[in-house]
Parts: sequence; structure tokens; C-alpha cells
Amino acid sequence: MKAHRLKPLGAVAAAVLIGTACTTFLKGDPDPRWADYKNWTKITEGGPATGDPTGFVGSVHNGSEGYRDVYVNDIGKETLLGTAPYVFPVGTVIVKEQFKTKAAWEKQSKPGLTVSIKKLAGSGSSDNWEWADSYTGTAGPSAFCSGCHTIAAKDDFAFTTADFLADH
Repeated sequence: MKAHRLKPLGAVAAAVLIGTACTTFLKGDPDPRWADYKNWTKITEGGPATGDPTGFVGSVHNGSEGYRDVYVNDIGKETLLGTAPYVFPVGTVIVKEQFKTKAAWEKQSKPGLTVSIKKLAGSGSSDNWEWADSYTGTAGPSAFCSGCHTIAAKDDFAFTTADFLADH
């Protein structure tokens, strides 16, 4: 039997591959921390976030062509709707719905979901956050998520804030 050698993957490619594989096999009930997110404050009430105003979306969250709605629980609502500096309280949960097209968003077709959970007090470290990659995903540390969210470190690792929406 001939052994096959795999070429090493780059860190980002490996994270994408693992994230995609995990999403494919996730089944079950949603985490109770975000199960009722549709009843929370929708901060994109004026219309979905779309495009790539940061220049870092790439193909993540359905890319620059995607339509995204963002919800926040009551714990983080005041901070997210306030002004900088943003330092979210422990227990803040932010859910981002992602639609591939405007038509899918208008129909509210089944969106992709990503979830951010503030787990430790303070700001300045992406270790204070956990992420889940779907409605039924399991929250935990993610080098892939924190790698991009580090760009928003000054806003406690959240991109879609009231100030951000006002500017875009």
C-alpha cells in the first residue's frame, strides 16, 4: 500500500476547512444563550449591513455581496447602541444573520448565523470572547474568528456598532 503525503495547509486555509466541516455536521438544539435571538434588539433595523466597508470581509459572512442583520441581547444592548469606547459586559451575545443575496434577505430565507459571546470582563484581548459558527453550534475560542475580529480591538472586537453603522 502506497502512503500519500499531504501538503501542509496554511493556518487560514486549515481554519476555513475545519470551520466548514464543523458546520456541515452540527445538529441539535441551539444554545439557550441565543435560542431566542429574534426577540432581541435588531441593531440593523434601518436596513442590513452589506458591502465591505472595513476591507476585511473577503468571503466570510457571505462576502461583500452578502446582506447581514445583527441582533444583541439585553446585556449588551446599551453598549452596542451607545458610543465609543465600547467595552461589552460579560454575557453580551451578538448574533449575525448572513444572507447571500438581497432576494434571500427580503424573503428572510434561512440565514447563516455566527455568534459572539463576551465571556470575560474588560477589553483588549480576543480571549475575552467565544464564537459559534451556526445556530446549533458550540461556542468556544476560535483562532479563525479572533484573527479577523482583532482588527476591531478598539471596539472590543465588535465590528457592527452604532458608530460603525452611522458612518456606513
